[in-house]
Amino acid sequence: MKDSHLASLLTVALFVSGCAGFQFPMRNGGSSVPRPIPPNVSVASVLLTHSPTEQQIARAMCPQVANPLVCNLLGPAPTAQDMKFSFDVELDVENTNSIPLPITSALAAFTAFPAATGQQNLGAVCMSLCEDPNSCPQNAANACESNEPEIRDIHDFAQAATNFLVAVVTGQERLENLRVRTVAPGAHTRVVFRLELNPEQVLALLRTVASDVVSQVASGRTPQIVIPYQVDGSIWITVEHFGRFAVTIPSYRNSWSL
Repeated sequence: MKDSHLASLLTVALFVSGCAGFQFPMRNGGSSVPRPIPPNVSVASVLLTHSPTEQQIARAMCPQVANPLVCNLLGPAPTAQDMKFSFDVELDVENTNSIPLPITSALAAFTAFPAATGQQNLGAVCMSLCEDPNSCPQNAANACESNEPEIRDIHDFAQAATNFLVAVVTGQERLENLRVRTVAPGAHTRVVFRLELNPEQVLALLRTVASDVVSQVASGRTPQIVIPYQVDGSIWITVEHFGRFAVTIPSYRNSWSL
């Protein structure tokens, strides 16, 4: 059955479907080990770590919507580094079981202006967690795929605009976030993913859905810019004797004021 209902990151603790919809067939048969229940998942934060200023966005957009004389009033074009959009998704996972739950992969999907554009500008990235993050394949086969009902996987985002969500930044200070996170019995852990957006896609969206921004830039003014967004995700857990299963997280919506 096609996985159909993805979820995303909410600001309150979430419990997925009360266990009833999950099946954990033991690989070795038998019933001596209690069946695990899905972890409680919550979003600690979605933080914009780097973005251009409104003036930099106006300078970058101006040649596409106004004549050169107007653009000269706004100043020189920004650099590629100036235009970078990056943000951290901080996901808390709580294990209420009496056995450990190792997190082995996560799926993150991002949509800007979700009410206006649906999924046209949505991008998704699958992140594998490995013992050695220096050699952790980020597009490993089957890493973010699921056969379970009500769980979306990477294939559900096949029609998304490519390269909108372009990178998982794994700088030295962030490499530890790609390690396998084993949540001990009765404990919780935080997994942090830094994601990066394609600036050209962001500008294209603003030109398409933010007519007020375009009109202000076209008249040589610096606009006020608010970007509503939606983050969706799933995580995959590996349980000894039971195998691998997915956990969904309902959609999280908020907005960034630049």
